[in-house]
Amino acid sequence: MDQIASVLLNFPPAGGITDDDLYNSAAKSHSQSVGELAVTPNFKDTAAQLLDHVDPAINSISYLSLLIATRIANGLPQPELLAKVSIFLVSFDARQIRYAGKAFSLVLDWLTSGDMFPIDPTGSVLTNHHVALVKLAYTTDNIELALPLLEKNIVFYPGVKGLQEPRPLGSPDLPPASYVTVEAGLTKQLSSSDVLQYDLFRGLCFIQRRSWSQALDALERVITYPARDTHSCSKIMVEAHNKWVLVGLLLEGKAPTLPTITAPGAQKAFSALGKPYQSIGSAFGENTARALKTEYEGLGPQFFSEENNLNLIRLVIQHYQRWQILKLRQVYTKVSLEKIRTRTQSAETGAPLATETEVAQLVQQMIDEGMLSGVVERPTDGPAYLSFHVPDEELSEAGFGQKMLQTAQRLKGLEPIVRATNERLGTNRDYVRFLAGQQKKDKDWQRDYGVGFMNQVEDEDLMTDAVAGF
Repeated sequence: MDQIASVLLNFPPAGGITDDDLYNSAAKSHSQSVGELAVTPNFKDTAAQLLDHVDPAINSISYLSLLIATRIANGLPQPELLAKVSIFLVSFDARQIRYAGKAFSLVLDWLTSGDMFPIDPTGSVLTNHHVALVKLAYTTDNIELALPLLEKNIVFYPGVKGLQEPRPLGSPDLPPASYVTVEAGLTKQLSSSDVLQYDLFRGLCFIQRRSWSQALDALERVITYPARDTHSCSKIMVEAHNKWVLVGLLLEGKAPTLPTITAPGAQKAFSALGKPYQSIGSAFGENTARALKTEYEGLGPQFFSEENNLNLIRLVIQHYQRWQILKLRQVYTKVSLEKIRTRTQSAETGAPLATETEVAQLVQQMIDEGMLSGVVERPTDGPAYLSFHVPDEELSEAGFGQKMLQTAQRLKGLEPIVRATNERLGTNRDYVRFLAGQQKKDKDWQRDYGVGFMNQVEDEDLMTDAVAGF
């Protein structure tokens, strides 16, 4: 056991390794040694005991191999093993895991299979870790922990060619796209369905948090997914479209407009299969709540429940009157609560609220949640009223400087992405062919029209100058 422990604790050395090439060589050697050790009988027998003597944050490769051996040997009850897996997943050294991709993926497979964590009531198994883990965060209500990843824009997908790096695998500043590969075992081959599911579950996570802007953006990525076939549209895209309509109503108070880049086939599918939601969107724009109430009741709660949109449509119904109140800003800077009561209706009842007190409670709730910027005033010599706050559009010099600094920082952050994108496009045959075609068109145009056109422009410029000078 001592001999096994000495191998497991051999890497990284106590003083660390500063040279990237030396780190790369040592990590590869250690990974190989642990792999050879893991197939010996003694290793499986002692793995469960050794877990308490190896630090997952420091000796990540070693701890990972012990986890796998412990599960194979049934060395710990499942709750205890689950606790060890959880500790490892929140503390492992990501740099070391680059050298143990297949083993790390095996542990992720435990999670995605539903054996250790529940995925969903149907027990369905997802083939890609990226999709499975965001679904796991959603179904187990651990979205907060996943937000640092979910809120980032996707720039590269695993499996993209042309991202080889000359630097050693252990270089700390190596971009993830260069080592999160199928060959390294850290991911599986992505399909279009994987990409769509990932963004759909991102949207669901943001919906659960009521982050409507982020939810709309994630769902929009799904419905605008590119397709060569003009008749193609997946079931996932239709599901995302229906949720996108409801989220748009909550965020903007009106049905969102399909982006122009939406594939023709998808547009046709959304028009046919999304009619109930388009009807809800149209009814939401009416001046009275009766139309929305009628549309909802005509479809019935069962319809929305079967499409997993019941809670979302209920929020839409509840928010109808809120948006009616918000739209009063376009007419009033101050409006009495009684006027709000008579001019707005609840879509749940199809009628105005019964009392001014209920109006005051609704308005105050909107203010507390940050949906409405204003204050309820209660003068002693008159009726209570809502005073809308007018946003101060003029920035101070310090505020303007801060805004410019933030913009500069965002632009600087985009530099490596733009550079990498240009490099990728430069090796893409379709893009190179497109550029060649554009260059040929430019040359043909210049040959046929360029000289005469330029002479005409110069003449017109001279005439303009003459008129201006006169």
